[in-house]
Amino acid sequence: MVIVVNTANPAQSMTVAELRRMFMKQSRLWPHGESVVPVDWDATSPVRQEFSRRVLGRSVREMAEFWVQQSITQGIAPPSTFRSGLAISRVVASVPGAISYLPPDAMTDSVKPIKVQGIP
Repeated sequence: MVIVVNTANPAQSMTVAELRRMFMKQSRLWPHGESVVPVDWDATSPVRQEFSRRVLGRSVREMAEFWVQQSITQGIAPPSTFRSGLAISRVVASVPGAISYLPPDAMTDSVKPIKVQGIP
């Protein structure tokens, strides 16, 4: 999978821990001050299952339980989800602070890949 951001985002790389914090909404701002907007795949997607396991260290079901807890205790909603690489690319391309992930064959010039150190 390729981690992607909006083309205007100056970030070049991050650690897997930083990526995890962004997707769990524990980090809310990019280093340059833009709000982080994580964009996720639909829960049934194989790429989502792989991302959850490799980056978040939890299954999709465990993440669903995490978001129920976050919603109740913190009032924090999970990232928006989409069903296709095209939809995700469009959202990331149109939202300056967006971050997501795509299979390599779904990459387009409308989004920028970012290096992530430490993905198992």
